[in-house]
Amino acid sequence: MAQKEKISQVISRELLNLIETGQFPPGSKLPTEMELAARFGVSRIPIREALSVLRAAGVISSRQGGGSYVEEVAGPAILQRMRIESDDVQSIKHLFEMRKILEPEAAYLAALRRTPKQLERMKQVLKRLENESLDEGKSGMDADIEFHRSIILATQNPIMIQMLESLSALYERTLKITLQPNMKLKQKRQAVYKEHKDILLAIEAEEPELAKIQCVIHLKNAEKKLSLFLKDYSI
Repeated sequence: MAQKEKISQVISRELLNLIETGQFPPGSKLPTEMELAARFGVSRIPIREALSVLRAAGVISSRQGGGSYVEEVAGPAILQRMRIESDDVQSIKHLFEMRKILEPEAAYLAALRRTPKQLERMKQVLKRLENESLDEGKSGMDADIEFHRSIILATQNPIMIQMLESLSALYERTLKITLQPNMKLKQKRQAVYKEHKDILLAIEAEEPELAKIQCVIHLKNAEKKLSLFLKDYSI
């Protein structure tokens, strides 16, 4: 049975609908948190959470001087491409449940156990991700998958490595779905790249707790984005 959506999720979906229908067109400034709270009859807390979901999805951005603005590319066409088919929902949900268990702990262990050669491999893959996603405007899916794989290899844990290999096809299919929209959202691609870089820097510094935290942040931001486009997806 699907969990009941949080108020913030309902509001984020309502705001997304207003953007899609042109009531808040690309480039426009959204009402203030106080104005939105009055509009939806809630406190500012769920409004703040709803805005963070839209921000994580690259639909809106914060600008210097305050306020949230609709991204120039966030028109109906791009938002429609971000919709996820219902047949893929369960696979994505189940994979994310596993990733939240596996990947933060893998980052923790990698910071303790990685070899200089494995660290260099992570840096090479991150550079590839930078080139593909930032310079060439691609999704960077292959580099993204390889980056997380390089971390799990650095755990020196054969069971973790075997688990990843057995899930490689599902990883590829779900990441293809979730990363595709980023091709039109440069700011989102930059944010995703920085999240990967922060994980790598913590592993390089041999800071296991920090590596774990940075990985959790990365996955939470990905979940915020998914909560907009997966029906009955609760975070």
